Amino acid sequence: MADLYAKYNCTYCQEDIAGLRVKCIECPEFDLCLQCFSAGAEIGQHKNNHAYQFMDSGTISIFNGRGNWTAREQLRLLDAIEQFGFGNWEDISKHIETRTPEEAKEEYIARYLNGNIGKHTWPPTDSYVPNITDQTKSDHGPLSPDLTSKLPPLDITPEEAAQLGYMPQRDDFERDYNHEAESLVSSLFLNPAEDDDLDIALKLAQVDMYTSNLRERARRKRVVRDYQLVSAFFASSRKDKGVKKKWTKEEKEFRDRMRVFAQFYTAQEHEQFLTNLERERELRLRLSELYRYRENGITRHEECAHFEQVLAQTQKQNDTVDHWTEKKSAFVNRLYQFAFHLGQQWAVHTNTPQHLKKKRRRKKLLFHRPKIHYKARLSQFHSQSNQSQSDDDSSQSMGGVG
Repeated sequence: MADLYAKYNCTYCQEDIAGLRVKCIECPEFDLCLQCFSAGAEIGQHKNNHAYQFMDSGTISIFNGRGNWTAREQLRLLDAIEQFGFGNWEDISKHIETRTPEEAKEEYIARYLNGNIGKHTWPPTDSYVPNITDQTKSDHGPLSPDLTSKLPPLDITPEEAAQLGYMPQRDDFERDYNHEAESLVSSLFLNPAEDDDLDIALKLAQVDMYTSNLRERARRKRVVRDYQLVSAFFASSRKDKGVKKKWTKEEKEFRDRMRVFAQFYTAQEHEQFLTNLERERELRLRLSELYRYRENGITRHEECAHFEQVLAQTQKQNDTVDHWTEKKSAFVNRLYQFAFHLGQQWAVHTNTPQHLKKKRRRKKLLFHRPKIHYKARLSQFHSQSNQSQSDDDSSQSMGGVG
């Protein structure tokens, strides 16, 4: 096997010997090519009359037919498959050095699987019956398959399944989540002889990214299957919708908060989990009511209704008294505020110096005549009346004299 990878040079002309060579028996490690041997070349202690032997390093063809694979290539093919494994044709082709990956695959299948060698080394498929054991039968153990309930069939029509790209028999979709994830590793292969540490780390990181995508794809498929999202998608667009249970505002908020835990349960387990939490809340409220009854000395269920009735009447009376008390206190507060503002205005008016007080200006009348004060008008009227009276007296005196 060591001669399979050895390369030989002509000792005389120093050229590579690819095929048949002549080995000197008397001189150690002395090889000649056919051209130098035919010319009778001599060098050093070697003479052309020394004993010789023809050596072939695998250039002859073992199998007759197409391709003309040499024995050297056949040995390299088998050694590469043993080293890299069946199917890794890229590395196998690089190991052979003279054949493409397609040629290596075709030669191995034709000669060693479907050829005479394969027929005599591999047992016939009819006589080989594997011993298959059913591992899914129920044994009522912790991992028994009958512990998990079967999912109901999807209530969708073939047209709806075709529209969504869903295959009911396979329970799968035509296009998976992140459909192009395989492109990360489709052309990826390791070559320890040429790759350095950085290349290997980069390729391993790509494999890790692809593994994460596969996990996320499996998780999404599980959620779709467990929660029957395919049926729910088409049921939301149908006219004959079923009567859905209406939730209160508190129940909706509670279910929204608990939605993050749905990824850890199946649909039935998550619904049972929410039901148990709601039941726990109801029991806590009921226990608090019973504690309150016991603190008030009630020990029988018949007395609870009478206690609630009396409590409601008392509460109503207290509410009425509180209402009038609030109105009275509000009225008193308004009186206090009014008195406070009056006191502030009086204090400002009293403590302000006389020269700082602003004179109040009267508003101008809207008449076109100037304003006449009533005192001036009254004095004017008296003066006119006195003058007229004096005129009358003077006229009377003049008449008497005449």
